[in-house]
Amino acid sequence: MMLHTRGWDSDAVEAGGFIFKFPKRPEAVERLKLEARILALVRPRVSLGVPDLRLHDGPPVFSEHRMIPGEVIETEGYAVLSEAQKAALAEALAGFYAALHMIPVAEAVTIGVEPKPDWPSGDGVLGRLMDRLPAAMHDYAHNAFAAYAALPPEEEIFGYFDGHGWNMAFDHQRGALNGVYDFADAGIGPRSREFTYSNLTSGDLTLRIIAAYNRLTGQRVDPRTVAIRTAVQTLAELAGEGEDFDIFVAAVMRWHDFMQSRPELRL
Repeated sequence: MMLHTRGWDSDAVEAGGFIFKFPKRPEAVERLKLEARILALVRPRVSLGVPDLRLHDGPPVFSEHRMIPGEVIETEGYAVLSEAQKAALAEALAGFYAALHMIPVAEAVTIGVEPKPDWPSGDGVLGRLMDRLPAAMHDYAHNAFAAYAALPPEEEIFGYFDGHGWNMAFDHQRGALNGVYDFADAGIGPRSREFTYSNLTSGDLTLRIIAAYNRLTGQRVDPRTVAIRTAVQTLAELAGEGEDFDIFVAAVMRWHDFMQSRPELRL
Protein backbone atom coordinates (compact mmCIF):
# COMPACT_ATOMS: atom_id res chain seq x y z
CA MET A 1 0.00 0.00 0.00
CA MET A 2 1.20 3.52 -0.81
CA LEU A 3 -0.17 6.88 0.34
CA HIS A 4 -0.02 9.93 -1.95
CA THR A 5 -0.65 13.25 -0.20
CA ARG A 6 0.67 15.81 -2.70
CA GLY A 7 -2.57 16.17 -4.66
CA TRP A 8 -4.32 19.53 -4.39
CA ASP A 9 -7.85 18.15 -4.04
CA SER A 10 -7.44 14.65 -2.68
CA ASP A 11 -5.20 12.25 -0.84
CA ALA A 12 -4.84 8.95 -2.66
CA VAL A 13 -4.18 5.42 -1.51
CA GLU A 14 -2.66 2.93 -3.93
CA ALA A 15 -3.43 -0.65 -2.99
CA GLY A 16 -4.00 -3.95 -4.74
CA GLY A 17 -3.90 -2.43 -8.21
CA PHE A 18 -6.52 0.20 -7.32
CA ILE A 19 -6.41 3.92 -6.55
CA PHE A 20 -8.70 5.30 -3.82
CA LYS A 21 -9.09 9.09 -3.66
CA PHE A 22 -10.29 10.91 -0.54
CA PRO A 23 -11.19 14.61 -0.93
CA LYS A 24 -9.41 17.01 1.41
CA ARG A 25 -12.07 19.73 1.61
CA PRO A 26 -15.81 20.19 0.85
CA GLU A 27 -15.28 21.78 -2.56
CA ALA A 28 -13.02 18.87 -3.49
CA VAL A 29 -15.94 16.50 -2.87
CA GLU A 30 -17.93 18.28 -5.55
CA ARG A 31 -14.98 18.22 -7.95
CA LEU A 32 -14.60 14.47 -7.42
CA LYS A 33 -18.30 13.93 -8.10
CA LEU A 34 -17.99 16.01 -11.28
CA GLU A 35 -14.95 14.02 -12.37
CA ALA A 36 -16.96 10.83 -11.99
CA ARG A 37 -19.69 12.27 -14.24
CA ILE A 38 -17.09 13.45 -16.77
CA LEU A 39 -15.49 10.02 -16.97
CA ALA A 40 -18.89 8.39 -17.41
CA LEU A 41 -19.42 10.71 -20.37
CA VAL A 42 -15.94 10.27 -21.85
CA ARG A 43 -15.09 6.61 -21.32
CA PRO A 44 -17.54 5.11 -23.86
CA ARG A 45 -16.45 7.62 -26.53
CA VAL A 46 -12.65 7.16 -26.55
CA SER A 47 -10.44 4.18 -27.30
CA LEU A 48 -7.52 5.30 -25.13
CA GLY A 49 -7.62 3.99 -21.57
CA VAL A 50 -9.18 6.30 -18.95
CA PRO A 51 -10.18 5.48 -15.36
CA ASP A 52 -13.39 3.56 -14.77
CA LEU A 53 -14.18 5.60 -11.68
CA ARG A 54 -16.59 4.30 -9.06
CA LEU A 55 -17.84 6.85 -6.55
CA HIS A 56 -18.75 5.90 -2.98
CA ASP A 57 -21.15 8.37 -1.35
CA GLY A 58 -19.81 7.65 2.12
CA PRO A 59 -19.42 9.07 4.58
CA PRO A 60 -16.68 9.72 3.77
CA VAL A 61 -17.08 10.30 0.04
CA PHE A 62 -14.29 8.62 -1.92
CA SER A 63 -13.63 7.08 -5.31
CA GLU A 64 -11.92 3.96 -6.54
CA HIS A 65 -10.65 2.83 -9.90
CA ARG A 66 -8.31 0.18 -11.21
CA MET A 67 -4.91 1.62 -11.99
CA ILE A 68 -3.98 2.02 -15.64
CA PRO A 69 -0.59 0.30 -15.89
CA GLY A 70 2.29 2.61 -16.70
CA GLU A 71 4.21 5.57 -15.37
CA VAL A 72 4.41 9.28 -16.04
CA ILE A 73 6.50 10.45 -18.97
CA GLU A 74 8.64 13.52 -18.45
CA THR A 75 10.75 15.58 -20.85
CA GLU A 76 13.82 13.37 -20.46
CA GLY A 77 11.80 10.20 -20.98
CA TYR A 78 10.24 11.57 -24.16
CA ALA A 79 13.61 12.64 -25.55
CA VAL A 80 14.99 9.08 -25.54
CA LEU A 81 12.05 7.53 -27.41
CA SER A 82 12.64 6.34 -30.95
CA GLU A 83 11.11 8.23 -33.85
CA ALA A 84 8.53 5.47 -34.25
CA GLN A 85 7.61 5.64 -30.56
CA LYS A 86 7.28 9.44 -30.64
CA ALA A 87 5.03 9.18 -33.69
CA ALA A 88 2.89 6.48 -32.05
CA LEU A 89 2.48 8.54 -28.86
CA ALA A 90 1.38 11.57 -30.88
CA GLU A 91 -1.07 9.47 -32.91
CA ALA A 92 -2.59 7.98 -29.76
CA LEU A 93 -3.11 11.40 -28.18
CA ALA A 94 -4.40 12.92 -31.42
CA GLY A 95 -6.94 10.13 -31.74
CA PHE A 96 -7.99 10.63 -28.13
CA TYR A 97 -8.52 14.37 -28.66
CA ALA A 98 -10.34 13.81 -31.94
CA ALA A 99 -12.83 11.48 -30.24
CA LEU A 100 -13.14 13.66 -27.14
CA HIS A 101 -13.88 16.81 -29.15
CA MET A 102 -16.75 15.06 -30.89
CA ILE A 103 -18.70 15.06 -27.62
CA PRO A 104 -21.25 17.89 -27.88
CA VAL A 105 -20.56 20.83 -25.60
CA ALA A 106 -24.22 20.76 -24.56
CA GLU A 107 -23.83 17.25 -23.12
CA ALA A 108 -20.86 18.36 -21.05
CA VAL A 109 -22.69 21.45 -19.80
CA THR A 110 -25.63 19.28 -18.76
CA ILE A 111 -23.47 17.32 -16.31
CA GLY A 112 -21.96 20.48 -14.81
CA VAL A 113 -18.82 21.10 -16.87
CA GLU A 114 -17.93 24.81 -16.92
CA PRO A 115 -15.90 27.11 -19.19
CA LYS A 116 -12.17 27.25 -18.55
CA PRO A 117 -11.23 30.62 -17.06
CA ASP A 118 -9.09 32.77 -19.32
CA TRP A 119 -5.51 33.47 -18.48
CA PRO A 120 -5.02 37.08 -17.38
CA SER A 121 -4.27 39.95 -19.73
CA GLY A 122 -0.90 41.62 -19.76
CA ASP A 123 -2.35 44.68 -18.03
CA GLY A 124 -2.97 42.64 -14.91
CA VAL A 125 0.35 40.85 -14.56
CA LEU A 126 3.16 42.51 -16.52
CA GLY A 127 4.16 44.65 -13.56
CA ARG A 128 4.81 41.57 -11.42
CA LEU A 129 6.53 39.80 -14.29
CA MET A 130 9.01 42.61 -14.76
CA ASP A 131 10.12 42.07 -11.17
CA ARG A 132 10.44 38.31 -11.57
CA LEU A 133 11.95 37.94 -15.04
CA PRO A 134 15.47 38.74 -16.21
CA ALA A 135 15.57 42.06 -18.07
CA ALA A 136 16.39 40.24 -21.31
CA MET A 137 12.97 38.53 -21.13
CA HIS A 138 10.86 41.67 -20.69
CA ASP A 139 10.24 42.22 -24.42
CA TYR A 140 9.28 38.56 -24.79
CA ALA A 141 6.65 38.91 -22.07
CA HIS A 142 5.18 42.08 -23.62
CA ASN A 143 5.14 40.50 -27.08
CA ALA A 144 3.50 37.32 -25.82
CA PHE A 145 0.60 39.15 -24.20
CA ALA A 146 0.18 41.40 -27.25
CA ALA A 147 0.02 38.36 -29.54
CA TYR A 148 -2.42 36.67 -27.16
CA ALA A 149 -4.73 39.70 -27.17
CA ALA A 150 -4.70 39.67 -30.97
CA LEU A 151 -5.77 36.02 -31.35
CA PRO A 152 -9.06 35.70 -33.22
CA PRO A 153 -12.08 34.06 -31.54
CA GLU A 154 -12.24 30.28 -31.79
CA GLU A 155 -14.85 27.58 -31.69
CA GLU A 156 -15.06 26.17 -28.16
CA ILE A 157 -15.00 22.47 -27.45
CA PHE A 158 -15.35 20.13 -24.51
CA GLY A 159 -11.77 19.19 -23.73
CA TYR A 160 -9.39 17.49 -21.32
CA PHE A 161 -7.14 20.55 -20.80
CA ASP A 162 -4.59 18.64 -18.74
CA GLY A 163 -2.74 16.46 -21.25
CA HIS A 164 0.80 16.62 -19.91
CA GLY A 165 3.06 13.70 -19.16
CA TRP A 166 2.30 13.63 -15.42
CA ASN A 167 -1.24 12.53 -16.29
CA MET A 168 -0.17 9.76 -18.65
CA ALA A 169 0.24 6.05 -17.95
CA PHE A 170 3.17 5.27 -20.22
CA ASP A 171 4.86 1.90 -20.60
CA HIS A 172 8.52 2.87 -20.90
CA GLN A 173 9.62 -0.68 -21.63
CA ARG A 174 7.37 -0.92 -24.70
CA GLY A 175 7.48 2.80 -25.46
CA ALA A 176 3.67 2.91 -25.61
CA LEU A 177 0.87 4.92 -24.01
CA ASN A 178 -1.68 2.90 -22.06
CA GLY A 179 -3.98 5.71 -20.97
CA VAL A 180 -4.52 9.10 -19.37
CA TYR A 181 -6.12 10.13 -16.09
CA ASP A 182 -7.11 13.05 -13.83
CA PHE A 183 -10.10 14.64 -15.55
CA ALA A 184 -10.94 17.14 -12.81
CA ASP A 185 -9.77 20.02 -15.01
CA ALA A 186 -11.84 19.10 -18.06
CA GLY A 187 -13.89 22.03 -19.31
CA ILE A 188 -15.19 24.10 -22.18
CA GLY A 189 -12.62 26.22 -24.01
CA PRO A 190 -10.93 27.17 -27.29
CA ARG A 191 -9.84 24.18 -29.35
CA SER A 192 -6.22 25.33 -29.60
CA ARG A 193 -5.90 25.58 -25.81
CA GLU A 194 -6.25 21.80 -25.56
CA PHE A 195 -2.78 21.41 -27.07
CA THR A 196 -0.81 23.69 -24.73
CA TYR A 197 -0.49 21.18 -21.91
CA SER A 198 1.67 18.63 -23.74
CA ASN A 199 4.18 21.46 -24.21
CA LEU A 200 4.96 21.02 -20.51
CA THR A 201 6.43 17.67 -21.58
CA SER A 202 7.77 18.51 -25.03
CA GLY A 203 7.14 21.08 -27.73
CA ASP A 204 8.12 18.46 -30.29
CA LEU A 205 5.39 16.16 -28.98
CA THR A 206 2.80 18.92 -29.30
CA LEU A 207 3.74 19.69 -32.90
CA ARG A 208 3.39 16.01 -33.74
CA ILE A 209 0.00 15.80 -31.99
CA ILE A 210 -1.31 18.86 -33.84
CA ALA A 211 -0.19 17.50 -37.23
CA ALA A 212 -1.85 14.13 -36.54
CA TYR A 213 -5.00 15.75 -35.13
CA ASN A 214 -5.41 18.03 -38.15
CA ARG A 215 -5.00 15.07 -40.48
CA LEU A 216 -7.51 12.94 -38.54
CA THR A 217 -10.17 15.62 -38.12
CA GLY A 218 -9.77 18.02 -41.03
CA GLN A 219 -9.36 20.84 -38.50
CA ARG A 220 -6.68 23.50 -38.87
CA VAL A 221 -5.28 23.96 -35.38
CA ASP A 222 -2.49 26.51 -35.78
CA PRO A 223 0.79 25.59 -34.03
CA ARG A 224 1.73 29.26 -33.58
CA THR A 225 -1.57 29.97 -31.82
CA VAL A 226 -0.86 27.06 -29.48
CA ALA A 227 2.66 28.41 -28.91
CA ILE A 228 1.33 31.87 -28.03
CA ARG A 229 -1.16 30.37 -25.60
CA THR A 230 1.63 28.35 -23.99
CA ALA A 231 3.80 31.45 -23.65
CA VAL A 232 1.01 33.25 -21.81
CA GLN A 233 0.21 30.17 -19.73
CA THR A 234 3.78 29.92 -18.43
CA LEU A 235 3.97 33.68 -17.82
CA ALA A 236 0.63 33.68 -15.98
CA GLU A 237 1.85 30.89 -13.70
CA LEU A 238 4.98 32.91 -12.91
CA ALA A 239 2.81 35.93 -12.12
CA GLY A 240 0.67 33.97 -9.64
CA GLU A 241 0.85 33.85 -5.90
CA GLY A 242 3.62 31.89 -4.22
CA GLU A 243 7.31 32.02 -3.57
CA ASP A 244 8.79 29.21 -5.67
CA PHE A 245 9.46 31.50 -8.61
CA ASP A 246 12.59 29.74 -9.87
CA ILE A 247 10.56 26.78 -11.18
CA PHE A 248 8.20 29.06 -13.07
CA VAL A 249 11.01 31.26 -14.42
CA ALA A 250 12.67 28.10 -15.73
CA ALA A 251 9.42 27.07 -17.45
CA VAL A 252 9.13 30.49 -19.11
CA MET A 253 12.75 30.31 -20.26
CA ARG A 254 12.37 26.78 -21.63
CA TRP A 255 9.33 27.75 -23.66
CA HIS A 256 10.97 30.96 -24.92
CA ASP A 257 13.96 28.92 -26.08
CA PHE A 258 11.75 26.38 -27.86
CA MET A 259 9.87 29.14 -29.70
CA GLN A 260 13.17 30.71 -30.69
CA SER A 261 14.35 27.38 -32.08
CA ARG A 262 11.37 27.29 -34.48
CA PRO A 263 11.25 30.29 -36.84
CA GLU A 264 7.54 29.75 -37.53
CA LEU A 265 6.75 30.09 -33.80
CA ARG A 266 8.84 33.14 -32.87
CA LEU A 267 7.09 36.20 -31.47
